[in-house]
Amino acid sequence: MCQKHSVHYSTILVGFVISMSISAASPTRATDIIPAESQTKLLRGVASHHHGIRHVEAAQGDQADDKHGPITYYSVPFHEGTFSLRWKVEIEQTVVFVFDSKNDGKATHVLKVFVNGGVGKGNHSKSLTLVTYDGSTTQKKKAKITKHDYHVDAGQWHTASVAFKGNKANVTINDQTFTTTSERLREPIEKCGVMHHKGILKTQTVKITQ
Repeated sequence: MCQKHSVHYSTILVGFVISMSISAASPTRATDIIPAESQTKLLRGVASHHHGIRHVEAAQGDQADDKHGPITYYSVPFHEGTFSLRWKVEIEQTVVFVFDSKNDGKATHVLKVFVNGGVGKGNHSKSLTLVTYDGSTTQKKKAKITKHDYHVDAGQWHTASVAFKGNKANVTINDQTFTTTSERLREPIEKCGVMHHKGILKTQTVKITQ
């Protein structure tokens, strides 16, 4: 091979190696999954859509304090990803984000996020409460409850994202992040739920990012 061709071949080879190295070093791009209608299920309440915004209205019977309000479930299984959305209510109340796995073939709660709410008696309206479920039979309480001083106002749009990584969940509401840990957070998430209790809950830009 002549020197000219040899230099040309070497240049191509070096360029190929550099290109492969860059590709190998580049992180995998995140993928956004928008739940389809077939993956969206409403329990209780009435849902409608207006200009890209989902409206879920609680029926009169759903507003009782001793009952669950309407909840929309998004059945989009993922592992070590992020669930996010924007939401708005006009009436001051608790909004709950629910994350279920399928432990031993049965759907069970892994994490609940109570915005302006909590578990048990008392006024939790100025709290953000994270509840994880470790399922331990050696403890009297199977749930771990982490409470933070936090409040969001009705009548405004808010953002929420819940990111799962290993045994940790990072919950970001607007610009504040709260963290909880549990071994059960390592389980793949089967479905995500959004629940409120009275009036209309508006949501938009619901997605799962992996």
